[in-house]
Amino acid sequence: MTRQWPLHPTPGHGEALTSWLHRLATVYGMDLDQLVRHDLTPPGAPAPKSTDSLNLYAPAALITALAVRTGVPTEQVHRMTIAGWVPWLLDSLEPEPTPGVAFHTYVRQDSVLITSTDHPYREVPNWQAWLPVNSKNRPVSRVCPVCVESATDGTLAFPLIMQIPITLTCPRHGCRLDAAFGPYAFFGWERSKKNDRPAPRQVIIQDARTEQGLRIGTVVLPRRTVHVGVWFRLLRTLIEELSIPLSKLRIRSRRSIELIWRKAGHPARAGIIGPARTYENLPWPQQEMYLEAAATALHLVEAGEIEAQGTLGHLLTPEPDRPADDGSPPRDAWDEAREAIEEALSAAQHDPLAAEHMLAILTSLTRTEMTFQSIRGDLIALDIPEAFLPPTLAAMRSWRTEPGLSNNRPAAIVHET
Repeated sequence: MTRQWPLHPTPGHGEALTSWLHRLATVYGMDLDQLVRHDLTPPGAPAPKSTDSLNLYAPAALITALAVRTGVPTEQVHRMTIAGWVPWLLDSLEPEPTPGVAFHTYVRQDSVLITSTDHPYREVPNWQAWLPVNSKNRPVSRVCPVCVESATDGTLAFPLIMQIPITLTCPRHGCRLDAAFGPYAFFGWERSKKNDRPAPRQVIIQDARTEQGLRIGTVVLPRRTVHVGVWFRLLRTLIEELSIPLSKLRIRSRRSIELIWRKAGHPARAGIIGPARTYENLPWPQQEMYLEAAATALHLVEAGEIEAQGTLGHLLTPEPDRPADDGSPPRDAWDEAREAIEEALSAAQHDPLAAEHMLAILTSLTRTEMTFQSIRGDLIALDIPEAFLPPTLAAMRSWRTEPGLSNNRPAAIVHET
């Protein structure tokens, strides 16, 4: 009967499976390979060819054995591998049925900065999102220098997200991650090459959104909250758009892309000349440039300095202000017109200038004295004093044009009022 281990440190938040296995093995004076082969692999079952691959995929039997020995639920153990984030982080770990379909579905199905029709077509077979390998065909780890230097033996946990090139900073300390190679028992970097540059604010915001998505499954964007799968695809599509050769872009899109790279402080396309190269196959320094350029692009879109024309671009700008409905029925245009007439009539009943102005408007197209007197009579019937109104059409015309009279009205009428 399999029993639970008496000592088993709990996995850290977002910790990679191999990181946790190394800490478990350290407790019992073993290395990671010994723990996996002799205590977590069922009798007769083949042991994993390489423990480095366990962050990508772990056999179900190994996950079950870990759950039994530590009391950690199998679902939580599964989430410590990349396979546990399918189909959120990537669509599948299985070989694609048709060459190029995985890349097309993940990267070209939507767009961010430019329209989908402006995307130059290219085929990338046997591709998996965010999963790079270095020249030795081993995953490149990234570590936080502050976490490494402040941790004691057996407490340092490597987050899974730091094992793939999707973030630049540590979620706890906000400092840049450094590339590190080697097993968990020994890792490091050349102190002379340690990256001490502070991370720009837009990079920290971008990484915080990624961390939020992995923690709660959703990401808050300016327009609305989206599923973490949408966020990963938006970010990877944006990186692809930043890699398009400038000569293949229309003038408007080219200017936006050039501005992004200039603001990010890097050469366009991270210095790549010629055809587009796949992000996952780039060395870490160039991947850093692309992640910084992506963060800069998101910042410029949200600030309104560039326009995101793609299908996902609207998510990066706030919802436009719309006046709230106060619950009252909509006003009728005729009601507003009647109110305006009543206000004008009230003014004409007490102000000679307003009365004369009203008569002038109503008779502006009048050509006969009879029509003029009819309109004048209607205004008098509406309680506008007769003395406020010019007596004849001729008088109306002469009062408008004759200079020297106060307010263009006869002195007699001014005196009477």
